[in-house]
Amino acid sequence: MPALAATTALLWSSLLAQAALPAELRDTWTAYRRVYVSADGRVIDYRNGSISTSEGQAYALVRALWVGDRPTFDLVLGWTLRNLQAGELDRLPAWKWGQSPEGAWGVLDAQPASDADQLIIWALLGAADLWEDAGYRARARALFEPLWEQEVAEVGDRLVLLPGPWARGGDPVRINPSYLMPFVWRDFARADPGRPWTRLLDDGYRLLADCRSPSGLPVDWCYLDATTAKVVPAPEAAHADFGFEAFRVGWTLAAEVKWHRERRARALLGAFVNLLSRPARPVKVPGVIHPDGSAAVDWEYPGMEGALVPAWAIRRPAAARRMWEERIVPLRAEHGWGDPNDYYGQNWIWFGLALWQSKERPA
Repeated sequence: MPALAATTALLWSSLLAQAALPAELRDTWTAYRRVYVSADGRVIDYRNGSISTSEGQAYALVRALWVGDRPTFDLVLGWTLRNLQAGELDRLPAWKWGQSPEGAWGVLDAQPASDADQLIIWALLGAADLWEDAGYRARARALFEPLWEQEVAEVGDRLVLLPGPWARGGDPVRINPSYLMPFVWRDFARADPGRPWTRLLDDGYRLLADCRSPSGLPVDWCYLDATTAKVVPAPEAAHADFGFEAFRVGWTLAAEVKWHRERRARALLGAFVNLLSRPARPVKVPGVIHPDGSAAVDWEYPGMEGALVPAWAIRRPAAARRMWEERIVPLRAEHGWGDPNDYYGQNWIWFGLALWQSKERPA
């Protein structure tokens, strides 16, 4: 009877999680799972030679958690452990897996990436709560130490999240603002109280404020003096643009406002809202934007526009809905939205819709 009761509770928790979501989120997750997730749990990036990344695995875990799909969650988690973590629970996953020039399939770059590492731990903590399984929490806790030791550094008077171990000891120190996730660190502080996650959160907000271009938008890559932690010019001009990396900051800030009513996040959203003031009608946001706010390209990226809808909705809900209806709705297709080879865009349009329309966090 206890086993039956546990099974029944799991079934109901999954059904309730799914019932709270708009149908479009459930339907597009089902389509994404069918097209991009292999039978053994590998998320496939078709545009880049059918590689798999820790980022892709992490996104699938968060999405599966959000819709209450435990079978897919466990499938993706299992593939990640076997193939990116070499079966070691306390090992940060390799970021890139695929086919080598010699034809063999396996790890192509063993370096971890801290954005994926954080989301995997966060998804495990959420799974422990949603499905009342302490095993997920134990797996999350096994990764706290390597993440902290390998991917957090003290630079000047700040704690800084590095993009990966490879960035440690650099001068200047290279960071990716879109990897800074205060909403994750809040949960880490509760699950791992022995480490100063709250200090990392406060220092992270300082960095998010500092790593902005003159337009007020975050930059794709930010560089810090290794002694003072002051921002220094990027060695490559393109790294100072707002593009495929930095747009994720807008989603994070929106999550911080919606889930935690964070005033610092709300203050940083102003530059994102200004994107709706561009003269074109309907408004089209360039896929890459120079530091002065001018367009760096003459095309738009649906993944960016979809991801930013919840950020826009905080201050201009009618304009956000209009953007969604004019720019994203026409892209709807059997596999999801727009380009079927763009797994990254599929994810960020979905995350934008989920944050905008869902009443609750993933777990």
